[in-house]
Amino acid sequence: MSSLRGRLFVTTLAALGLTLVLTIGIGAILTKQQVDKTEARALEYQADSLALERRASVNYTIGTTVAGGVRIMIYARPTFEASVPDVNRSSNGTTTYEGKRYIYSYRTLPSRGLLLLRLASVKSTAWQPFLRGLVIAGIAGAVLAALLSFELARSIVRPIRRVGEASNALAAGEQPLRLPEEGSRELASLARAFNEMADQLAASRESERNFLLSVSHELKTPLTAIRGYAEGLSEGAFSSEDAAQTILLESHRLERLVRDLLDLARMNRHEFSVRREPVDLAAVAREAVARHEVSAREFGVVLAAHGDEAWVEGDHDRLLQVASNLVENALRETPPSGVVNVSSAPASLSVADSGPGLELDDLPHVFDRFFLYDKYGRERPVGSGLGLAIVKQLTEAMAGTVSVSSAPGEGAIFTLRLPTPAHLPRADRKPPVRA
Repeated sequence: MSSLRGRLFVTTLAALGLTLVLTIGIGAILTKQQVDKTEARALEYQADSLALERRASVNYTIGTTVAGGVRIMIYARPTFEASVPDVNRSSNGTTTYEGKRYIYSYRTLPSRGLLLLRLASVKSTAWQPFLRGLVIAGIAGAVLAALLSFELARSIVRPIRRVGEASNALAAGEQPLRLPEEGSRELASLARAFNEMADQLAASRESERNFLLSVSHELKTPLTAIRGYAEGLSEGAFSSEDAAQTILLESHRLERLVRDLLDLARMNRHEFSVRREPVDLAAVAREAVARHEVSAREFGVVLAAHGDEAWVEGDHDRLLQVASNLVENALRETPPSGVVNVSSAPASLSVADSGPGLELDDLPHVFDRFFLYDKYGRERPVGSGLGLAIVKQLTEAMAGTVSVSSAPGEGAIFTLRLPTPAHLPRADRKPPVRA
């Protein structure tokens, strides 16, 4: 049989069947021995009774009679020399007479001998009813054993089959239902281990999916900047030097995002890499504004940077990425002729817009993935729903915090707070902008 249940059923049934056969066989032998002992004692009792009766009356018949399957023989003692050990002493046992095996009881009489013989055959009708009872009990036991074997095999195979089906579903990319942790300790442990593996795999898949969505979302920003400056260069809106510098910086940032994707493939990482370096938030604000100047003109929104030097410890590119996400979000929310201000202050960077603002109930969920998209996607020109979630993820990766304050009709202000560096760079030696 190829199935585990079939093999378990056959193996268990064979073991139980062998046990039953041995039990019946041993029971039959013991029953026969017990019946033989009982018949021997009965024969002895009958011999004693007949001997006592014959001794009390010398007028008994010489010869052989058969009664109830017992051959009763009264002859001169020498007649029994071939059947009993000593014709002058009473005895019991087994003997051979006329080529057949008998149980005998021999008693001495005055000048005579009394010999009682009963066949000692396996086919003795005295114990055959017991054998039939054993066989019937054995058949009933075999049926019960078959039912128990089937149920035992099914109880073992059912959880294993569930694990197999759930594994196939998991391999097909589906999320299987949690397996019940039931049955024996080993089967419950198997189900528990599979549930833990499925949870970990689901979490890994979700983390990988979120990372890919985040990277895909972030690819749009440098591509938009490159496209905007390329179009501005062709229209004469920017000098070739300014356009070339911006396009070069954005191409470096694109390379870094591609490296993040390669890290994901090679090292199974599901997070962005983050550096620790002194960063001037005023410079980040100016770069974010420059990056989105073209988009601001298209939206008809005034975009400006404010503030003096404000050094923090973080990753320059990631901070620019955060600021760009906030600016991009603010530009979409701000109506034409509105204003978006990017301001730096000691240990903080804020992006304020003059858009429609947010409900108070929305503030705790602003940074949840797809929250604003699901709520305002049909009412406002919102983005993909990932930008603000990425802002929070990157800010926390740099040991910072991000918060929002807003009210309906009053716009929104997003504020980053980051740790300050232990040592500020010298005024004549600022950290280079890395790709």
